[in-house]
Amino acid sequence: MVHNNKHIDEILAHYFPAGSWVSRVGQSGANNTTRFVRVDHEQYVLRVYETHQDVDKVKYEHAILVALAEMPLPFSIPKPIQTRNGKTFVRTRDGKIAGLFRYLDGVNPALEKLEEIHSYGRTAGLCSASLAYVQINQRPAYRPYYEIDSTHPSCSLQDVLNFCKKPPSEFSEQTPDLLVIYKQLISFMEQVPTLRQLPHQLVHGDMNASNILVNEDGIVSAVLDFEFVTNDLRVMELAVCLSDFIQPSEEATTTWANIHSFLSGYGQSLKLTEAEIEAVPTLIQLRSLDVFIHFFGRYLDQVSSLDIVKEYIQKCAIRCNWIMDNKNKLITLCTDNMLDVK
Repeated sequence: MVHNNKHIDEILAHYFPAGSWVSRVGQSGANNTTRFVRVDHEQYVLRVYETHQDVDKVKYEHAILVALAEMPLPFSIPKPIQTRNGKTFVRTRDGKIAGLFRYLDGVNPALEKLEEIHSYGRTAGLCSASLAYVQINQRPAYRPYYEIDSTHPSCSLQDVLNFCKKPPSEFSEQTPDLLVIYKQLISFMEQVPTLRQLPHQLVHGDMNASNILVNEDGIVSAVLDFEFVTNDLRVMELAVCLSDFIQPSEEATTTWANIHSFLSGYGQSLKLTEAEIEAVPTLIQLRSLDVFIHFFGRYLDQVSSLDIVKEYIQKCAIRCNWIMDNKNKLITLCTDNMLDVK
């Protein structure tokens, strides 16, 4: 991660006259380093991309944001700021890529109040409906979720299957969970031809509590981090959001109340086909499988720790088991709230 102030100053000099800014450390995720920047009375967010040095990926993300900014959205999105040379990103001397954005008011929600969750669902549906109209003359940087063999460059699907079936000794305690994951991966691959027939469009792909902001009333005020936008199944957006509501520590009544609240909000903004709704349980599993493979790949790259991989193995297995037990109820709830009856 970038922690060197000289490094930050090098980037900011591309945007502002030297020495005219004050920066402070921001909350950084697994993929990026963040700094909050003040220039006179204006606030900005500086983002340094840590997981790649691919200019085309950043250009694509920024093109999406510029296109969305032309639409009458009821929520804010990050606005890329141009450098003094008219670009929306900077490449540092050591190859890092950085972008500067307008600061957006709000806080990440806990998603514990039903009103917040309903607003989150409504916003996710509105964002999906808006992205359907975005046309970018550039190939997406990322593949669809269902192309699971492309999840992480350090491990093929066969590598993952071999690991799950015959885990090394340090993962011996995870053997039962890895067997669950193995079976779900095999089952999922059999369903890919059917999934390919579902409606496709641009999707955010990583909408969760850390990538939205709410105001004091709990209403979503902004959607953040469009780094992983790609052309994918329209219904994948819904599955990504729902997966986070399946928590082993929560009471079943709480889980279902949260899911119902989210779906009622989503359904106000967007309707889905019967075939899309039937795929929701499978795609929630896919989201969990994808996240596990992502962190397994990072472990192979010696970026993520052993304990983190074990944590995501457990989470993935729990969600897979939950879906197997609750598939029909989930489909019924989705149908009641989101079926397109035209």
